[in-house]
Amino acid sequence: MQCIPQLYISGNHYEVGLAMGKEFKEKIQLFFEEFKEFKSLILPFIQKEDGRKMINGYYNLIVKNYPWYVDEMRGISIGSEINFDWIMAINIRVELMHVVSSQTDVKLKTRRDQETLKECSDFMLFDDQNNFLIHNEDAAPSIYKSAYLVSCKISSSDYQGVSSPEEEFTCYCYPGHLPGNAFGFNSAGFVFGVNATYPKLMVTNSFPRQILNRLMLSAKNLKYLEKIFRTVPCSYGFCMNIGFAGDDPNILESDWNSEFFGDNSESRLQINPHLFNYEIAPTENSQNTVSKHCIISPKMFSIDKNEDNFFTSQYYYHFNHYERIKIDEVLNMSSMRRKERTELISPPTNLKELLDITSDTADSSYPIFRTPRKNDPSELQTIATALFDLNRKTLSIFVKKPSDSYQPLVKIRIC
Repeated sequence: MQCIPQLYISGNHYEVGLAMGKEFKEKIQLFFEEFKEFKSLILPFIQKEDGRKMINGYYNLIVKNYPWYVDEMRGISIGSEINFDWIMAINIRVELMHVVSSQTDVKLKTRRDQETLKECSDFMLFDDQNNFLIHNEDAAPSIYKSAYLVSCKISSSDYQGVSSPEEEFTCYCYPGHLPGNAFGFNSAGFVFGVNATYPKLMVTNSFPRQILNRLMLSAKNLKYLEKIFRTVPCSYGFCMNIGFAGDDPNILESDWNSEFFGDNSESRLQINPHLFNYEIAPTENSQNTVSKHCIISPKMFSIDKNEDNFFTSQYYYHFNHYERIKIDEVLNMSSMRRKERTELISPPTNLKELLDITSDTADSSYPIFRTPRKNDPSELQTIATALFDLNRKTLSIFVKKPSDSYQPLVKIRIC
């Protein structure tokens, strides 16, 4: 039976990275041996002048603003006995895969193979009986046997007068990657699942996507989380599906909600959202375009006003393309077909029906629950399904199709 090893770690950022590297050294080394894109595309690029320039640019930006995450990567590198540049490269792999290595000015790709784009599907259901966020993690089959769980309690350190954040979280991790690029939760009660998106624009003077994903694990409240999305410039786009399983409503205070409702405090109290979808896109002036969407109970909000598509009642889903931000992007067939299939299925009314949707394979060419197939050159598969039960405060992880038995392999208490 497939198992997911879990490591409990405490220490500063370097010590946590070092412990991850040592504990999962064999998995990390195996990942690099089997990661086809790294060998054929990323490694040749970073060995050239343009690739070195790109890595150094991102490194300098990160070490200036978030040096503790560089230390975390350095710890992973030393512990796993993998070259630091390789660890750095896979933590900016989204950006590296978006460039053409033959141009001295790091010319960006404008055409990409629509069939090889990836990665995940998310579903949310919220009403009187249900309070769920489900994330299908789609990745290469090599990740299926090499991923792991980490539960980290990170202490603060001094960086020339600047204190690194204290952090506590549990994440499903790709080998050698910083936590945060798949799914997990933190001690404040936030749970998350990441959707890749594919805008044609990428800017190299902003932070890599996976650094923003890692940074959000430090969020102690919604205001800070939204500040990250809105003010930390991202180099490439992504989508975050966020839920809240905590007990303190003050954590969910948001200036953004106030902007939407204005002086109507009664409406703000009525909607009280705790399930969110954020689309983030880069801009040439390094000011992120961000769209916030709330998933609410049918009883929470009765008025017709829904400016800017700010909320959805009861049921929501998101794949690997933008739904609200208008941006030039590469629309991959799998994402569109998964959405089309979902729209044909009656909205779920309970957990079983929701799990059935995440397990759906009716579209044999582009199923929601993905398995390697000839017409999917990337050979992606759904390597894990994460079920966040926000009422019961649990994370359940399936590594087989959930509808096969409805029994998860792992169940973890969130907070």
